Amino acid sequence: MKHEMKSPRDIGMHEKVSYGYERIPASEKRRRVLGHFETIAHRYDLADALLSFGLHFFWRRRALRRLNLRPGERVMDLCGGTGDFAVMASKAVGPSGRVTVCDFSRTMMDKGRCKAAQAGQDAAIQWVQGDAENMAFAEDSFDAVIVGYGIRNFVFLERGLGEIRRVLKPGGRFLAMEFSIPQSFWLRTLYHYYSFRIMPRAGRLITGTAEPFHYLAESIRVFPSPARVQDLLTENHFVHATHELMSNGLAVLYSGQKEIIRLEGTFEK
Repeated sequence: MKHEMKSPRDIGMHEKVSYGYERIPASEKRRRVLGHFETIAHRYDLADALLSFGLHFFWRRRALRRLNLRPGERVMDLCGGTGDFAVMASKAVGPSGRVTVCDFSRTMMDKGRCKAAQAGQDAAIQWVQGDAENMAFAEDSFDAVIVGYGIRNFVFLERGLGEIRRVLKPGGRFLAMEFSIPQSFWLRTLYHYYSFRIMPRAGRLITGTAEPFHYLAESIRVFPSPARVQDLLTENHFVHATHELMSNGLAVLYSGQKEIIRLEGTFEK
């Protein structure tokens, strides 16, 4: 009997995974999440700014400072969408560096291309439509990988982390910025009300649909805790894994590094 070979992306795609509070086939989660971004791409940046009360500008600047990009480096903005991080990173690495955006939504990247052109950075940024969990890049390709609000949408989180580590050069840095739950009881109470009652309605007014914002609120709550994500980084062979809470835990920066292999075959951490 002849067996059809499956790509890594197809393996486990019938497995049930979390989509907010639902459990659905992995392939269906991927389809729905892609559909959300395709639908709201035309107003994504406006929604991001308004619904975060402008805090995302501060969070992104802090993330770039933590990543400490240097001239000449090759950087990937994974799940880069409309290219906010890419435009900022391209200025940091300069004309001798290179920034690659990888995202599964062509519509989001089309918006990003326009943004990069307006910033005079279009020639410095490469745009690649692809799957974060099955990337078409060679091993050891990038000095740094940054992900903004993306790892929560991975179908299989550990598979995505493994791919990120694979494409990083030895010593390469990884940083992810993600939403989380506030630490303060009172802020957490207000946040729950805002994210379930106000944000979907405001999102509908801005983008024409509320469903992506219902999913956003639920997915934040079922995503692993910051401490658990840090542990997952270590379990997936990142060194110097850390997490930093921002704005009382409304957002978190996760970071790690690919180990450096010495000539004698031992690992430098």
